[in-house]
Amino acid sequence: MEVLETSVYAEDLEQARAFYEGVLGLPCFQFHPPRHAFFRAGRGVFLVFNPSLTERDEHLPPHGARGSVHVAFRVKAEDLPLWAERLRAAGYPVRWASWPRGKSLYTQDPAGNLVELAPGEIWGL
Repeated sequence: MEVLETSVYAEDLEQARAFYEGVLGLPCFQFHPPRHAFFRAGRGVFLVFNPSLTERDEHLPPHGARGSVHVAFRVKAEDLPLWAERLRAAGYPVRWASWPRGKSLYTQDPAGNLVELAPGEIWGL
């Protein structure tokens, strides 16, 4: 079993797309503002929903959360310094975390969601 999809929530989908596609490089394959933006993330998908619309959806199970949500994307350990540079150059502050099996970095997307970039080794993968 593996993760097929995961999601975060943002009301400004233009800003979300600029971050996830423009800064992180995830290809956007479905963009329907103001409702949602869908991105490819490896073998799975990463979804951004506008909770103001999707938490009261009558045709699908409701999606919605308030406050910061966390997502971690797997990257190579040797690429972490490059990601930190790229994020800082785009105006996103970076915080580092040390784990028993390596390091990861954190930033926040424009909606305040906590975004982590980490090698699979921190989980023994």
